[in-house]
Amino acid sequence: MTGSGNVKQIRGILFDAGDTLVKPKAGEWFPRQHFVEAFRVQGITHANMDRFREALDVGLSYLNEHHALAVTDDIERDQFHTAYALILRALGISNPTGDLIADILRPFEEDVGMEPFPDTVRVLRRLKSAGFRMGVVSDNWPSLDRRFRTMGLRGFFDAFVISALVGSSKPCERIYQVAVEEIGIPPENLAFVDDRPVNVEAAERIGMKGIVISRYGEVPDTDLPMISDLDALIAIVMPETAT
Repeated sequence: MTGSGNVKQIRGILFDAGDTLVKPKAGEWFPRQHFVEAFRVQGITHANMDRFREALDVGLSYLNEHHALAVTDDIERDQFHTAYALILRALGISNPTGDLIADILRPFEEDVGMEPFPDTVRVLRRLKSAGFRMGVVSDNWPSLDRRFRTMGLRGFFDAFVISALVGSSKPCERIYQVAVEEIGIPPENLAFVDDRPVNVEAAERIGMKGIVISRYGEVPDTDLPMISDLDALIAIVMPETAT
């Protein structure tokens, strides 16, 4: 079964979060500048920032391996502290202190670290007023719920599925099935919007209408419907309103 059915039957929309509804305030999800500023404050001059990308991959690998265990904010925090210690060691700082790690993570822990795209709230309000049920399906950690509440976004969503809490990540089928159960709408009546074609293809395989969003101007190699902003989504799920 494919997700290429009549769009007039769409009654609900599931969204990815990062790079779909929200973007990182600092321009990247793991900002290099947070490390540079913490090194300045701590008087560290020997970090090998030429290896930053490779070091970041070490930390991300740890987070990915332990992701399904992060079922509370406290466990999430511990995992990120461990991941950042690994990153710092890969940068040549053999014994990173807790204070250094706290300085690097503080901007993200004290703030939400992300913000809605300019069209997000406006389009979500329009979809909500038109009677669509909506949900989030995100490869993320428990704190995403709190961050969405802080940004004033959480109230738009009837389903909020975070991979760490369900023990399954996109594009595995289980996370989509959990979202379908939470939103209470059959797959053939759902649209799914994500910036990664592989995730959209997985949603189509269980019957959803898949839509790829490309927020930053890239042109993904895909035959799936593609949009560059959420205003274009309105024309797909509410074609009768298109002008």
